[in-house]
Amino acid sequence: MLPLELIIRAVSIVFGLGMFVLAIILGGFVFIAFAGLILLVVIVFYIRSFFYKKKSVFNSEKKNKSNSNDTIIDAEYTVIDNKDSDD
Repeated sequence: MLPLELIIRAVSIVFGLGMFVLAIILGGFVFIAFAGLILLVVIVFYIRSFFYKKKSVFNSEKKNKSNSNDTIIDAEYTVIDNKDSDD
């Protein structure tokens, strides 16, 4: 082999290893960003479910405390305008 071919081969190996290391590092950053996004979504859904469960427990306690004779009263009314003639 000619010395120039050895130099070109050595430079290409070093360049290839550098690109490989760079790809591993950038892939790690992408993986960390994706894992962080997934973790954020999991935390949001956990908090949402926590408050949903708390709300449903509050509603069930409210229903248990309420009287079984709760009814809706339908009524008609008339608004009387009591304005003075001076107004």
